[in-house]
Amino acid sequence: MDAENLFGKALDEIDRLVNAGTVMGKPVEMGDRVIVPVAAFGFGFGAGAGGSDDNGGAGTGAGGGVSPVALIVIEKNVSGPEGIRVVPVRKPGAITEAITAVGEDVLPKVVEIIKKEMSSKEEKEESEKPSEE
Repeated sequence: MDAENLFGKALDEIDRLVNAGTVMGKPVEMGDRVIVPVAAFGFGFGAGAGGSDDNGGAGTGAGGGVSPVALIVIEKNVSGPEGIRVVPVRKPGAITEAITAVGEDVLPKVVEIIKKEMSSKEEKEESEKPSEE
């Protein structure tokens, strides 16, 4: 196998390993809560080839890891940002603090945008209804 094929095979394997399911796990429903696991991951790889046509060689190497970071707990019966918590599953670090900051800063804004979109959609639907006369 030549270096180009080895490199392509290594990229395909990393593509298989690194996907959204690796970082954000599948949501798990537990009663009135939905729990979404969050993980951090890192991967590195290299590939190379050398030598002449008669004495050539090629190789690839890779390493990586995935570790749990937090759980996002969504309360089904609580609306707005109050119904969302980020629970760290390891000692607080830069990643945990970033996720918490995102949860505290971005989620309320996302909820507000969704509410605006829903209300404008409802208003549009109301205005398009034929009047009953």
